[in-house]
Amino acid sequence: MIKLIKFLTTKKSFLLFVLLELIAIILIINSHNYAQVQTYSWQTAFSGQINQRLSGIKYHFYLKQYNDSLLKQNANLLQKFYNNIQIENTGTLPGEYEFIPAYVVSNQYHLSHNIILINKGRLDSIQPEMGVAGMNGVVGIVQKTSGHFSRVISILNKNTKLNVSLLHSNYTGFMQWDGNKPNVFSITDLPADAPIQIGDTIITGGRSSVFPKGIPIGIITDFATVPGQKSYKINLKSFMDYTNIGPVYVIKNILKKEIDSLKTPVE
Repeated sequence: MIKLIKFLTTKKSFLLFVLLELIAIILIINSHNYAQVQTYSWQTAFSGQINQRLSGIKYHFYLKQYNDSLLKQNANLLQKFYNNIQIENTGTLPGEYEFIPAYVVSNQYHLSHNIILINKGRLDSIQPEMGVAGMNGVVGIVQKTSGHFSRVISILNKNTKLNVSLLHSNYTGFMQWDGNKPNVFSITDLPADAPIQIGDTIITGGRSSVFPKGIPIGIITDFATVPGQKSYKINLKSFMDYTNIGPVYVIKNILKKEIDSLKTPVE
């Protein structure tokens, strides 16, 4: 307190000068329209910048919440859509598939056996052998889970085979990545009797309990008959850009355990 009084005493001339300057500025602003307009303009601009920054911060804060809400809505729509396809094509029970939205944490696409990490795990009801799809195609299959994360075997994995079919027929084959371009795949075992042409759409075949039938995958770019076999060798270009995967949906087949139990050979 003594130091403060001493400081004020020694600086009294300077402090008096500052006070008089402030009084003079206030009197000028109050007595001159131009000064008032300029001051108001400056205050408006400054206030606008502050409000813009605050709005940006608020928007950024709520952006994830907004995106999560949209993902849940999309998941519900996809769920209804693919469950209806199953009912129409196979007569399976309604509500067989459940779609759980997630985000990709890391994504490999330059190796021969690529892995993807997503931000949902056991606490979100994710289990191994669940399918993972994006808005434009199949992403992979869950291999391992922790409480909050899951490791997914990417479709860009030379050991991964996916049952696929033509959009407008029930002919099926198997799709596999050859390890080269991240958007080019090969399809084998599709019967040579199948009517196909370049540009035809390929979808998931629905012959496994992992993916529902009907998820669009890509289009046929070229094909040829395999010598000595009654099947095609087909090249496909995927709809999805696997170097830039957006939000994904983990596909839970509610009836998977029951289906798999019937597939197990009886000893």
